[in-house]
Amino acid sequence: MTFKPFPGQWLSLRRHQQPGSEALFGRERFTYMQLAEESMGLAACLHGRGIRSRQVVAVQVRSPWQLAQLLYASLQLGITLLPLDPSLDSQRRNRLLQQVSCDCLISDEPTAAPGAIWISSADLFGEKLDVSVHFGAEGQYADDIQLIIATSGTTGDPKGVMLSAGNLTASATASEQRLGLAAGDSWLACLPLFHIGGLSILLRCLAVGARVLLHEGFWVESVWDQIASGEVTHVSLVPAMLDKLLNHAGSLRPPEALRVVLIGGGPLSGSLAEKAHAAGWPICVSYGMSETASQFATDAGPDAGLTPGLVGLPLDGYEVRLTEDGRIRVRGPAVMAGYANPAGRLGVGLDQGWFETGDLGSLDEQGCLSITGRADDLLICGGKNIHPSEVEERLLRCPGVTGVGVTGQKDAVWGDKLIAFYCGAITEDGLIAWVGEHLPSHLRPRVCIKTDKLPLNQMGKLSRLALREMLSEVNRSAEGSSSA
Repeated sequence: MTFKPFPGQWLSLRRHQQPGSEALFGRERFTYMQLAEESMGLAACLHGRGIRSRQVVAVQVRSPWQLAQLLYASLQLGITLLPLDPSLDSQRRNRLLQQVSCDCLISDEPTAAPGAIWISSADLFGEKLDVSVHFGAEGQYADDIQLIIATSGTTGDPKGVMLSAGNLTASATASEQRLGLAAGDSWLACLPLFHIGGLSILLRCLAVGARVLLHEGFWVESVWDQIASGEVTHVSLVPAMLDKLLNHAGSLRPPEALRVVLIGGGPLSGSLAEKAHAAGWPICVSYGMSETASQFATDAGPDAGLTPGLVGLPLDGYEVRLTEDGRIRVRGPAVMAGYANPAGRLGVGLDQGWFETGDLGSLDEQGCLSITGRADDLLICGGKNIHPSEVEERLLRCPGVTGVGVTGQKDAVWGDKLIAFYCGAITEDGLIAWVGEHLPSHLRPRVCIKTDKLPLNQMGKLSRLALREMLSEVNRSAEGSSSA
């Protein structure tokens, strides 16, 4: 694999090689020359407030535009950027900031963060930018920590994933080789930028001189309008976003300019993939996480997504192995430097460079990877190991089911009795009848509960913890009714 210069040099490189090319389009339009000047000015403002290279700066703002600007400035100044979910509560945030030894918090509102100075985002972006001061990352090293990404923390406090300059360079290079990104291309960014899936779009485009079309969130009308205009060559989506776009577009097909629709953040159902292919959407199915600097396996073939769970060959530079019980392990130059810790030790969470994802999977003879689901979500029903995603995939093929989440309830007969929460027009009795006709006995939910909406996180991924809480609430309500 041929590596590019490190991220700290990318913007300077683009400024000299393609100064007039458009780099970022959102609230404003910036060429690479303009983006470099704006970023230098913002870096100068941070420097004037005492921020120095290799310090950890957390950012908790609601504006994706501001967060993007701070990413570019952080690359110029050589600081470690920690983007935070704006909805993360103060207690969990402060524990995370202590864990990563945060030096500064930039946020929309005054806040107490132990050991960190506070900078108002309104004041920072209201300052007059001094573009006469230039910073450079010529002294950047491969193991300098460039980003800390907070894991979702669905079952506890979030961890900080440390990603080095070398990690980000390797990730961008491998993604470019698999997806074919180049100068002149345009990647529509509508995923949250505090997740690696969204932030990596900005880095990939910067690495090759492509353009970022930055949206302030996912609004199906504006996303479709820009795709339909022919401006977009690449877009990253989660399955729920793809489904909304297909429904909104109706019989309209995307223009030929759209070459890559990168799907991640959760499993893509076979039925949704079939619908997308029939409508002419160039689907690429990816698998990755914060700890691997985003995607590390991607199926970019013509049948991507049609085989549920198949995510294709690992990208160049990644090694993938399975443990005896089928857990996926990955190693490579883009795998994290480790989980953040107050001592600043590298390698925390790794075993001789290997990261165990916690997902179950399989490898075929060609080395293609398939994902079964989270190992912790595995259920034992009738003496057989069952992953909820396998049942969900089948239930989504039932006419009248638009969304589904399967969980288990301890049962003296079944072990884990399968319970399905679903959205759609079909009645509960109708779904039970369909299940009895189309699913083998061990994969049949014994109870189907219709709901207005499923518990999804901001990436559109099903929260299994929240699903179990929904079931507990249903059981409590039933017990209350019977006792009355």
